[in-house]
Amino acid sequence: MTLQDSSRAPVKWRGYEISPVAQAVRIEPSPQFGMIWNRPVGVRIQTPQGEKQFLPVYDLTRLIQIIIVLSGLLLFFFLKVIYKRS
Repeated sequence: MTLQDSSRAPVKWRGYEISPVAQAVRIEPSPQFGMIWNRPVGVRIQTPQGEKQFLPVYDLTRLIQIIIVLSGLLLFFFLKVIYKRS
């Protein structure tokens, strides 16, 4: 399992340089099987004056996915406790 940060070549617009930043988690247990999960991290911006800024990107989809998985696990354990009593 590896974690990689990647940044693309900047796009220039009116003197600003804008470049997206992403993170990739790679799981490759064998040459025939693997999984790559990419997620946005943020955007790097350089102003015409040379100032650099990093604007984070909040991934709402990932948060919703985590809530759905945790809700499913909670429901599973709740039903397991209920049916174990009867």
